[in-house]
Amino acid sequence: MLPDVQSLTLANGLRVNILHDPQASRAAALIHLDAGSHHEPPAFPGLAHLFEHVVFAGSRQFQGDERLMMWAQSEGARLNASTHATSTAWFFDMTPAKFADGLARLTDMLAQPLLATEAVQQEVAVIDAEYRMLTGHADSLCNAALSLAFAAPAQLHDFHVGNRSAFGEDISALQQALTDYHQQFFTAGQLTLWLQGPQSVVELTTLAERYGNAFVACNGSQPAPAQPLVLRDERHLQLSLDGSPRLRFSFPVTPSPALTLLRQLLADEAPGSLLDQLRTQALADSVQVSLPYVSDSDAILSIEFLVCDTTPALCARVETLFCHWLQQIHALRTGHLQHYTALAHRDFSRLTPLDQLRARTLDFPPAAHNGWQILLSELKPENMTRLWIAPDVSGQNTPVKGFTLPVSFKEWQPECDNVTESPFRFYLPAAKTSLKKNESVQTTGAPLTLLQACIARASLRALCAQSAHAGHSLVFTCAQGNGLLQLSGSQAWATRTLATALELLRAPSPAALAQGKRLFEQEQHQLASDIAIRTLLAKLPEVVSSSSGGVHEFTTAGDDAAVLLFCPLAENTAECLAATQILASFLEPKFFQQLRVEKNVGYVVSCRFHQTARQSGILFALQSPTYSAETLLGFIHTFIAQIPAIIDGITPETLEEKRCVLRESLSARPADRLEAARQQWLGEFAFAPPVNEMIPG
Repeated sequence: MLPDVQSLTLANGLRVNILHDPQASRAAALIHLDAGSHHEPPAFPGLAHLFEHVVFAGSRQFQGDERLMMWAQSEGARLNASTHATSTAWFFDMTPAKFADGLARLTDMLAQPLLATEAVQQEVAVIDAEYRMLTGHADSLCNAALSLAFAAPAQLHDFHVGNRSAFGEDISALQQALTDYHQQFFTAGQLTLWLQGPQSVVELTTLAERYGNAFVACNGSQPAPAQPLVLRDERHLQLSLDGSPRLRFSFPVTPSPALTLLRQLLADEAPGSLLDQLRTQALADSVQVSLPYVSDSDAILSIEFLVCDTTPALCARVETLFCHWLQQIHALRTGHLQHYTALAHRDFSRLTPLDQLRARTLDFPPAAHNGWQILLSELKPENMTRLWIAPDVSGQNTPVKGFTLPVSFKEWQPECDNVTESPFRFYLPAAKTSLKKNESVQTTGAPLTLLQACIARASLRALCAQSAHAGHSLVFTCAQGNGLLQLSGSQAWATRTLATALELLRAPSPAALAQGKRLFEQEQHQLASDIAIRTLLAKLPEVVSSSSGGVHEFTTAGDDAAVLLFCPLAENTAECLAATQILASFLEPKFFQQLRVEKNVGYVVSCRFHQTARQSGILFALQSPTYSAETLLGFIHTFIAQIPAIIDGITPETLEEKRCVLRESLSARPADRLEAARQQWLGEFAFAPPVNEMIPG
């Protein structure tokens, strides 16, 4: 059951949305601005992105270690921000006891940012590193190429990431532009505050009133309305890019909760679904649905298939099946729509409060029938763009969004007669049963290599989807180098289904083996083109489980150097485990200060408590466009050498505060029973001793 949204408007005009979520263990806040990169001044491409970054550097009331960025790291909060075409958001989550302190910092950060010279210079360097990193990021390049299919809005083709060249050398002028941007848009009328947590509506309202009034009441300058999306006549593109071939169909659509319903239908893996037929015919193995652009009035809906071959005939066959599927969803009855909406709500409810707020404001909101008929009228072949992405495309270098991409506008045959056309199957709700009384949650798992995990996923797809349609839950996930199988339903169903799942895993069918091997190859291609630090993180579990230490080197995409250093527990005791978690909370902000703020090594600087491959410890991560891997490793070793002095500087009062924070986090259990069971299993499997009162003093 999703929490209801309670809306109000404060005296200064700030809109507030409150969600009382009694099952949540953490509280989340998000501030949404009705302006984004398409509203920045043309003289400073990337200014909105730069502003998103630089406000974290300090505000009128909170500076240095007290500012949100440093405070959050020391208190175990999660925080981030995201700049989009017509909106921007800043968000964090925290245990309820410290939530008010975080909200005070978030609101002051946006109402009274310092925008200091040194901070602006630092963030220009960080964004320059981010831009260079994105020049090799496949998803960013695909979105840039897609924009070439649209004639309007004109800003779709402009450069909005920002880099050192775009910002220029005149820091005073850049500061003034940031100040003007803040004065123009950061007024109560352009902002919305979202709060979600276990606190009562009254408590959350009180917090909103206390801190939301920090924003000035005047309306400021209204952001210019976005131009309507207009397709070009040349809307079929091909992009040369290394990695697995992809076929992306995109449509200009009206934003609505029906988009989430459509995504749920597309993601169905049950027998007879679109994905099932694509896989059975060895055409495509997965689908990704995204919204590369959203405004108040329209959006770009992208549906991307990871295909099995690069032949033109395969493209035509995938498109033909996809168009047949689009025709058939017109005949869905109310029962079908209600069923798939309920499935989407189940998945949405399993997100953390923070991720729910991000989805509601920046991505796919909770599914509903609203707008379904309008959406169907927009999903027509004549309204569709095609983007074919493959290594063997021959294209001309084309500048767009700050990248130079090898693109061709050559069309290919859109229809194919050589397709096995059979009716797609859409499911209706299962008969209502009173399962909750006797519901059983079971979790089992084992260490798996990446290849084994891909074969297991392929083997269980259909059974997982059929279980969901029947009103139960069978979920296969990979975490910390383990494959986890979780079941939620009646005891009789769970026993029967677990036996079926284990049999499928023991003896995968030839089709599952073929699909699993293709999936593994596709994931390897994706890792090879992903951000370097993500590639290393994906390889970490296998390295840790198969090694007693040493240095392991991997080739990654782009020119950045990246280093991971994992320091496991000195001994596997409850006291050592608790001490390591507390130590990580002291180290994280200091590591960030030294290497992100003072040395500005690059876009990725992280030090945190981490669990992987049956081991717990502290993980250091750095990625840099300017320093070598050897130098980055030297930075980490230098920091580690400082740890004894850092420990000596911890006061008894500060240590007691950290102990209280750890106790609170240990007492909080995820509201979702499957997630709670998953965490418990991972802890027990890693032989992690229970930490409660064994917290060092």
